[in-house]
Amino acid sequence: MKKAMGILLLAGTLTSCGPRIIYYGRNYTPTTNVDIFFRENDITDEHEIMGKLVYEVTARKKSEKVQNKLMNEGKRKGADAIIFDDIELTRTGSKTAGAAGGAVRSGFFFGLFGSSTKYSKGQEVKGTLVKYKKNILK
Repeated sequence: MKKAMGILLLAGTLTSCGPRIIYYGRNYTPTTNVDIFFRENDITDEHEIMGKLVYEVTARKKSEKVQNKLMNEGKRKGADAIIFDDIELTRTGSKTAGAAGGAVRSGFFFGLFGSSTKYSKGQEVKGTLVKYKKNILK
């Protein structure tokens, strides 16, 4: 029983800290192809905006892998195209260590307290999912 709980705890920890895609919008039947655009004006077919997504990932991730991940998410949501809106480099900080030390003298504690913050470089890629009107079932 303890072993099973340990495995579940480890699995939860590993999956909760990974890169994530945040999506707000409509879903359609999954597609097999997603066109890529960088401006909405470049889309020639009549279309509607399905929704917006944001992908937060480490800066070490190769751009091809990031692009493929977003395109696959678009396919799952039923998009016909994705517009890459914005790519930002980010820095996030997290407390990594704390320390305390000191001595008791005359009933008072004298000590030093400290902590350090580790910064990680990341990237935030924003996109817009598009559905061509000819592919919307009525």
